[in-house]
Amino acid sequence: MSDSNDTSYIDIDNTSKLQPMGVGDILDTTFSLYRKHFLLFMGIASVYFFASLVEYALIGLITNSDVQKSIARLFMVPFVVLTIGSIVIATARIYLGGHITSGAALRQALHRFFPMLGGHLLWVSVWVITLLLILVSIPSVARGQSFAVVLMIMIIGFPISTYFAVRWGFYFETILLEKLSVTNALRRSSELVRGAWWRVFGMLILILLSSYAVRLIFQISLGTIFIFTNLAGNTDLRGIIEWAILEKVLDSSNYFFYVIMTCSDLILKALVLPIWVIGVTILYFDRRIRKESSDIELTANIGEDIKPIPIQKN
Repeated sequence: MSDSNDTSYIDIDNTSKLQPMGVGDILDTTFSLYRKHFLLFMGIASVYFFASLVEYALIGLITNSDVQKSIARLFMVPFVVLTIGSIVIATARIYLGGHITSGAALRQALHRFFPMLGGHLLWVSVWVITLLLILVSIPSVARGQSFAVVLMIMIIGFPISTYFAVRWGFYFETILLEKLSVTNALRRSSELVRGAWWRVFGMLILILLSSYAVRLIFQISLGTIFIFTNLAGNTDLRGIIEWAILEKVLDSSNYFFYVIMTCSDLILKALVLPIWVIGVTILYFDRRIRKESSDIELTANIGEDIKPIPIQKN
């Protein structure tokens, strides 16, 4: 009997079923893994949840400076990186027939924390550069100048940012599962996406929308229940929808309702975080299977003494 903490164990027989998947198969596998291993993923996501509580408290204490609030939000970045990395490791382990605990996944992710952080900052930078160019141009637009420049930045900048964001979309997986350096991980991700950019883009959007929809449904449903029971104060359904979708400040005269909805928002964000990370990791494996064919060995370098796992086509 294998120990659930033994991250070097893999059931080779389970890997014989690895094969290219369609859109429905990827989504079905994503939700199936999440459902069957809910406690595992919640143990990892609890790190994100408690960090979110601290971030919310810090922002609540800062009322005078947007810069200071932005610095408080930066507090979350290391915890987001650690949580996502741990979920990637856990997903890869159980998808390939192995066993792992939340603690083991977190410890293994910590060993690759700085490469993950470096990859994350580079990935985010493709968006930040475009946004900074727009922000720098706004003052001149306010004076009636350079509107065409801002429009050009938006028309060209956002497509370019999206292009590289998708090409580098598997950087967590390549850093963790193939143990590559940051630059090699980004290059490897680009290789996996090459020739299937639109398919990967569509799948990433679908996975993100699926997880986002789950959160919205629960948020709006909970708010609606409070409204029907007259416990929402002066908040109406429109206010709930704007709060859930646009993340506006929830305006309510009922403090109890405000606390419940705020806590539920933090909990739901932690609950849905594993969904899209699992989905992207499954998509990563699908790309490897499609690119490397049956005579290439799929290796998940998670932990010590990991044996190559052969991919077999039916």
